[in-house]
Amino acid sequence: MTAVGVDWASGCWVVVTHDGDDVTITTEPAILNVWQAHGAAADAVLVDIPIGLPETAPRACDRAATSLLGERHSSVFDVPSRAAVDAGGYEAARAENGGRLGSQSWGLVPRIREVDCFLDAHPGAETRVYESHPEVCYAAFAARTDADDLGSKRESEGQDARLAILDAVDEWFGTQVRAFVDERRDGAQWHHRIQSGRLDDVLDAAVLALTAREGSFGVLPAGRDADDRQVIVYPDGGE
Repeated sequence: MTAVGVDWASGCWVVVTHDGDDVTITTEPAILNVWQAHGAAADAVLVDIPIGLPETAPRACDRAATSLLGERHSSVFDVPSRAAVDAGGYEAARAENGGRLGSQSWGLVPRIREVDCFLDAHPGAETRVYESHPEVCYAAFAARTDADDLGSKRESEGQDARLAILDAVDEWFGTQVRAFVDERRDGAQWHHRIQSGRLDDVLDAAVLALTAREGSFGVLPAGRDADDRQVIVYPDGGE
């Protein structure tokens, strides 16, 4: 099974692929490039970007993710309405979104629109591309492995905690990701399109790839089908 995890890294998409024989960590400039280079042959592609756009906010899946994460709920943000995403500028988008639109939400609008347009133009991708959330996935894996508090993913201790979870779930995969992260920590040059300080995005894409590799998903909110656009998928807790 070939699994792909994708995370936006302020200028490019970080892509981690896991097929059981190899792990690749690279970047692509657009979601279409991700699909052409990695996704078209993949069994599942998990993307950390809102896919199902609501007519009115909030989405049930975001509320469910907030509840699941508890004190770590700040990593979940309200997804703008479809009308806000399609608006021509911030003030118009804010008005379409009920008079409020956070900076994080607004900053991701181009990427939300990009993925939405891609899925509309490539119907065959809809059954293999799923929305996920790295912190929800780490929380699910942490519960399975009895991991301690994860801390901040932007600090070395938090990154080490997340690497330990990847190791515990899939030692071979975790070793490959750890080698890459350790090399970047030492200042080794990698890809000119990603900043050296964005190791958290690599770890986010990695846990999405590991989740996709499992092939069976839990769904937020509970009771929805994984193929519903307005859901967040995560590890279902099985071995």
